[in-house]
Amino acid sequence: MGRLEHQNDEQLFGQLASGSQEALDKLFEKYYSPLCNFALQLVESPDLAEEVVSDVFLTIWLKKSSIELQGKLKAYLYKSVKNQALNYLKRNKDTTPLEEIENGYLLNTDNAPDTLLHYQEFQDQVETVIGQMPKQRQLIFRLNRLDGLKYNEIAKVLSLSVHTVQNQMVEAVKFINRHATKINYLYISLWIANVLAWILP
Repeated sequence: MGRLEHQNDEQLFGQLASGSQEALDKLFEKYYSPLCNFALQLVESPDLAEEVVSDVFLTIWLKKSSIELQGKLKAYLYKSVKNQALNYLKRNKDTTPLEEIENGYLLNTDNAPDTLLHYQEFQDQVETVIGQMPKQRQLIFRLNRLDGLKYNEIAKVLSLSVHTVQNQMVEAVKFINRHATKINYLYISLWIANVLAWILP
C-alpha cells in the first residue's frame, strides 16, 4: 500500500483502471462513509444507502477499463451515487433476481430449439464456474443474483459486514468474467450485462 499513499484520487483511479485492487480498496476506504451519508439524504434508508454506494464501487471496478474520467474523481463518485440512488427509487427498491433477467432477455428468441439447447449448455457451464469459487463466495453470489437479496440482507443472514459482502461480490463477478473465454463468450457477455443492468448509474 506504501507506493499509493501519496497519490491523488485521479492517480489512484489510473491504477484502479489498470487492475489494482489495492487502489480500489484505498478509494473505497476514503469515500465509502461520506458517500453513504450523501446517499442517505436521497434514499432515507441507511441500509439502502450502503448498498447504493457498494454497487457504485462494484460497477466502477467491473467497467474500469472503459470509464473515461473527465474532471475530478470525487465529482464523478458523487454523481454516480446520485444516479444510482435515483435508479433504486425508480425501481421501488426492488432487486431483479438473476433467473428473471435470464428468462426475460436471453430466452427471448421464440424458443428456437438450437438456442434453448445452447442456453442450457451455457447454464451448465456457468454453474460449473460458480462451483469453483470458495463456498462463502458462492453462497453470497447465489443469495444476491439468484434469490434477489440485498447486500444488507445477506450480511444479516450470514453474520457478515456489508463491506465483506460487497468485496465477495466483486471477487465473484471478476472470477466469472475471467472464465468468460472458457465458455460461450456471447452468452456470458449478455449474462454479465444483464446481471449488472439494474445497478448501472
